[in-house]
Amino acid sequence: MSSNPVRIDVIILSWNRVDDTIAAIRSAAGQTGVTKRILIVDQGSDRENLQKLENFLRDQTGVELRKLEQNVGVAAGRNIATAMGEAPYVVALDSDAEFADEDALRRVVGHFESDPHMCAMGFRILNFFTGKNDHTSWDYPGSDDPRQRFSTTRFIGAGHAIRRSVFESVGGYDERLFFCGEEIDLCYRMLNAGYHITYMPDVAIRHKVSPEHRVFWNRGRFYYTVRNNLYTSYKFGMSFPRLVVAAGAFAVKGFHNGMAGESFRAFRDAMRMCREFRASPEDKQFYRMSRSAWNYVLRCEPTRRENVLRKICRQFVSLPHQG
Repeated sequence: MSSNPVRIDVIILSWNRVDDTIAAIRSAAGQTGVTKRILIVDQGSDRENLQKLENFLRDQTGVELRKLEQNVGVAAGRNIATAMGEAPYVVALDSDAEFADEDALRRVVGHFESDPHMCAMGFRILNFFTGKNDHTSWDYPGSDDPRQRFSTTRFIGAGHAIRRSVFESVGGYDERLFFCGEEIDLCYRMLNAGYHITYMPDVAIRHKVSPEHRVFWNRGRFYYTVRNNLYTSYKFGMSFPRLVVAAGAFAVKGFHNGMAGESFRAFRDAMRMCREFRASPEDKQFYRMSRSAWNYVLRCEPTRRENVLRKICRQFVSLPHQG
């Protein structure tokens, strides 16, 4: 790695949690060993919260704020924030998270500089209050150990880093996803471009998980999970019959968790999105997965080899941390 500090952009999406957002900005500003810019996109915070954030930023250097009138979603928000910068590496930090130490960004740069074929990395996510691994934010297939480095097909949105050149070459996030699953859609396209993703436990953030560990699936999360999963699967080549089977599996999970209506509404909207995608002039090349990319996915995601019956049986479980 060069002896001169490498440039890096830190992006943070803000929406009303102003005290947490300020703490996240302070955490990013305290990073050493890199030349950094902190890029904030506020997604329509209340006037009082926005004013408090702006007052704080008046005394900050190397921080830029863009104000939106409404919440445009995680995918669009990250696209906007990323486009505000030009550094070769982009680190995304949730507004309710902080870096675990002041050398995290320096290690991010070191990992990227030593591996030109790595397009992204996932960070270790710790519970802010307990210091233990945040299992509510663990979304890696298989039985991988959060203390160990491993190859993967995805990263967790709360804390991750992306190589800008690859991000831009595949078109960034699909803003139609709005929220939930936007990371895996992007990651598969980057993998298909010939790169790989690594989980790096030595880069950690502390995530302010609610003490009750509640996730309110019935407030839209389950709907977006089902809709976006089906839509993304179609884009990457899943046939319509298999899509119907997948929708049936989600319907089973929805019924088991008292959200059958959410499942059917998500299936209806996913089918509409699939038709629109098929008819759109958008270049589909990034969604035609190469054999090497699929082999990589299958190595990292062992459940993809399960038969249909096994996959359906796995849906008879309660959603985790239901509020």
